[in-house]
Amino acid sequence: MRKLKQRDMNRTDAPEIKLIEQVDLPQFELLHLDNGVPVYVINAGEQEVVKLELMFKAGKWFEEKNLVADYTNRLLREGTTKHNAKAIADKFDFYGANINTGVGYETGGAVLYSLTKQIDHLLELLLEIFTESTFPDKEFETIISNKKQKFSVELKKNEFLANRNFVNALYGQNHPYGRVTEFEHFDQMNTADLKAFFKKYYHASNLTIILSGRFNKDLVKKINQFFGSKNWSGEKASENLTYNIESAKELIQHTDKADSVQSAVVLGNISINKKHPDFLKLSVLNTVFGGYFGSRLMSNIREEKGYTYGIYSSFVSYPHGGFIEIASEVGKEVREATLNEIKYEINHLRNELIDEEELQIVKNYMSGRILRSIDGPMKFSETMKGLILYGQDVSYIQQLLKTVREVSSKELLELANKYLDYDKMYKITVG
Repeated sequence: MRKLKQRDMNRTDAPEIKLIEQVDLPQFELLHLDNGVPVYVINAGEQEVVKLELMFKAGKWFEEKNLVADYTNRLLREGTTKHNAKAIADKFDFYGANINTGVGYETGGAVLYSLTKQIDHLLELLLEIFTESTFPDKEFETIISNKKQKFSVELKKNEFLANRNFVNALYGQNHPYGRVTEFEHFDQMNTADLKAFFKKYYHASNLTIILSGRFNKDLVKKINQFFGSKNWSGEKASENLTYNIESAKELIQHTDKADSVQSAVVLGNISINKKHPDFLKLSVLNTVFGGYFGSRLMSNIREEKGYTYGIYSSFVSYPHGGFIEIASEVGKEVREATLNEIKYEINHLRNELIDEEELQIVKNYMSGRILRSIDGPMKFSETMKGLILYGQDVSYIQQLLKTVREVSSKELLELANKYLDYDKMYKITVG
């Protein structure tokens, strides 16, 4: 084979960008426990570690009182009929495992990370947390007291205030996506509310499991042994819950803070979510606009003007809706100038075709990001979780790659005129 000589290289020409046409996705199986619980199994990777995620239809969408879903989930590890909080924490620590509980708008649950050889010792305790939690009053009062103090601190931050004012303006206080917490909400719930929510939503009929990592197939049988009981069931969470959207009439809202040197700026309006056929192409448009470090918003407002350390835009998607959000923190004296530059960039996208070179850079960036999202069983499990929430299958990933590869500047111009309208956006500023 001829060696490549130094003179054969032309270092002044960048290598040609070749977009990915298709990816080989990690293999997975969809199994069902004896009680019907779906289990997505991704058995891959080199390291002998396991990630076990339990997702219950127990998110904020289903709560009747603000904060109940959050604190039901938060108190799961504070005591069961057999173990107190310290004993639970000690056992996970002893086996070198890590458990994180969390809740979103649609689901609540936990993620357990463990060495493969140790997970057998933890399944019984994990089941106990989701079937025998006691929600002790003392721990509840301590957690609420601490959270009130943190909440007081958060309310002094411009960014926090701007974000809560923004979602509240979009959806209103009676909608889960727009509901903001007030101090009285902490006092309006009690452990009886948490126990009722736990009983209603944390059971096998609302459960989906994602198992990823490197493990023996016997692990699925052991999971079935603990989580597959037919006695552990209840009424499925309603698929028909709806809430009225009560958007604010005022598109421009400013909260003045005389002692602030910076202003938080948030703009946007209600838009589409991942279920809409335009969403994939719109994700390309958003990346050009403000979705990565080389975006137009960053190039203009950070690099050229020096108004901020960072600015981004995103089309936020939830199972029951979505919105576009543009956010930054800027010097107080350049707040209005920043809004003008955002307007300029929106109008630029609406009136001029994106240059092919710029579009190719964005396409290449997005292709790489897609590859990273499926790199390894645990990252792929996160991607799978997103697909499950929207009732989609893995063909969505190939479809996204195809869209990134084929979408044209003309299509993006049409989408900009359809979904980006500065005059219809809420402009929320604090500081």
